[in-house]
Amino acid sequence: MKVSLIDLEMLKCKRRRAFPNLALMKLSAWHKKQGDQVSLNFPLAGTDLIYASCVFTWHKPKELSVEVQYGGSGIGNYECTLPQEVEHIMPDYSLYPDIRWSMGYTSRGCIRNCRFCKVRAKEGYIEAAAEPAEFYDPRFSEMLLLDNNILSASNCIDTLKWLASVKLLTDFNQGLDIRCLNDENLHWLTQIRVRTYRFAFDDIGYEKAVKSGIALMDKVGISRRKLSFYVLVGFGDQDYAVERIKLLQSYGVDIYPMIYKGDDGKEPNVTYNFTDTVPFHGARGNLRKFLRIAGRLA
Repeated sequence: MKVSLIDLEMLKCKRRRAFPNLALMKLSAWHKKQGDQVSLNFPLAGTDLIYASCVFTWHKPKELSVEVQYGGSGIGNYECTLPQEVEHIMPDYSLYPDIRWSMGYTSRGCIRNCRFCKVRAKEGYIEAAAEPAEFYDPRFSEMLLLDNNILSASNCIDTLKWLASVKLLTDFNQGLDIRCLNDENLHWLTQIRVRTYRFAFDDIGYEKAVKSGIALMDKVGISRRKLSFYVLVGFGDQDYAVERIKLLQSYGVDIYPMIYKGDDGKEPNVTYNFTDTVPFHGARGNLRKFLRIAGRLA
C-alpha cells in the first residue's frame, strides 16, 4: 500500500524549517512496519491512504478533503487520536533527515487550565504517557521532551532519574512550570545535562512563585545565564506585561517575548510604555520577530 503523509506546517512555512511532526513520524514507522511505502509531502501516484497534520489553527486548510485523514491540534478535532499501537511505536526519525535528537512525550495533559492554552481541552488533566526509553534512539546524544507540564506528572521523578542516568543533553522544549519546582525535582534537574532551563511567566498572578523558584535555583548553583523565560504578550493581563519583563530583567535572565495569536493567526494591536532594552533570546531566525515584538514595548 502507498501512504502519503502531509506536514501542513512544512507546506505553509516554506521560508523556514518546520518543526518535525511527531504524529506523522509514528504513522510512518507503523506503516513501514506493515510493509507499506511511505512518502512525506510528495504524494505518490495511486496513493491508497493520505494523512495530514498541523499544530497551529492558521495552517489548517480552508477546505478539508474527504479523502484525507486529518489530525493535530490545528485541525481542532480533539477526538482524533492515534491508536495505542501507533502511539507507542518508535518514531520514524528518517522522515525528517535533519533531525538530531530523540523526541516524545512522557506525560500528556496539564494540571493548569490557562485561557490562552488548548492543552486541557485536547489532552485533559495530566497523566503519565510513556517512558523516555520508548522513543530514545541511541544514535542521538540529545533528547527533546514535548511534555506540557512534566514537573507535575506522576512519573516526573522516574523520568528525570532516567535522563540523569543516560547523560543525554536534554531540552524541556515546552518549558518547566516554575510553580512546581521543589527540592526533589530540582535535585534531579541538576543531574541532567541541560543547556537552558526554560520557564514561562505568563501571568502576574504567580510573581511570588517566579521569585521563589529563581531563589531555589540560586541555592543549588544553577547559573541565571542558563535560565530563559517565555513571556506571553498581548493576552489577558497585558497591562502587566511590562511589569513581568522588568521583574525578569532585574534577575538578569534571558527573556523571550511570545506574542499571542488568535485562532486565525492574527496578533492583537497592543501598545506599551516601555523604554528599557529587552535582552534577546533565541535563534537568529527569530530576531526579526523579536524586534517586532520589542518594538511594541517601546
